[in-house]
Amino acid sequence: MAGEDTPENLPPGRMPTTRGGVIRSSDLEPLAAFLDRVPRPGIVPLCWHWCQLLDPVDPRLLDGDGFLIGGMATPDRGMTRMFAGGRVHTLRPLRLDVETTRTTRFSSVISKKGRHGEFQLVTLTSTWVQEDQKALVDEQDYVFTTAPSPSRPSVTDTPLTTQPTEPGGQLRPGQIYVSEPMLVAFSGLTANPYRLHWDRDFCTREGHPGLVIHGPLQALWLADEFTRRDVDGVGRTFSYRLTAPATAPSVMTVDQTRDGGMEVRRSDGTVTAIATLI
Repeated sequence: MAGEDTPENLPPGRMPTTRGGVIRSSDLEPLAAFLDRVPRPGIVPLCWHWCQLLDPVDPRLLDGDGFLIGGMATPDRGMTRMFAGGRVHTLRPLRLDVETTRTTRFSSVISKKGRHGEFQLVTLTSTWVQEDQKALVDEQDYVFTTAPSPSRPSVTDTPLTTQPTEPGGQLRPGQIYVSEPMLVAFSGLTANPYRLHWDRDFCTREGHPGLVIHGPLQALWLADEFTRRDVDGVGRTFSYRLTAPATAPSVMTVDQTRDGGMEVRRSDGTVTAIATLI
């Protein structure tokens, strides 16, 4: 039977959190350098808010996997976390130099029991407010699932022999060389200490052939491609979904789909993420 948790029965570490502050143009510089992009003046580009108003990380409060003990996005003991996708609803531009608050809460926590054991479907919703008006509503979906046995590789990620260890020549338009230092840097930009993205030995024990590329990083590439093509996200919803795992080092490709959406592909042609902006 599926069960749904409500705020009344959530532990203290999973109650809503709020952070506030003013986002300055200088706050965008780290991600701008990371993406090699120059943002439009005065506003936060689509999905760049993922690097703003972050909760601080106290390393003394991290568990062995790099999760915040009792944190909002921390799976229960014996389970692991997979980022599944989400939706960013841009109601109005998120402006710089304006007092801003970000409130994050559980909007859905559903426990289920499937063929391979127990899992939870979790959605966290962050609401960004400026001048008493909602600017963004950001929904992120996670799957908390029973961790695979350390004695066997993950069934969702097998070694990819076609992935290069270095770029091997000039990249074509839309291609991105993903190195291990890139993933370490993105973990820092997003205050994400999960070992799956920076600890090769940990990834090997979990059955992955390399560091796992962040789902939000792939979503950010997709959002950036819409922006690069001058598609305005204001008044629209950016919806994205992770469809297959990818590990580094590798060359990933971001491209437009036939229906006007965007996708990320591995070097073997497998689509790992898709997105629309409607």
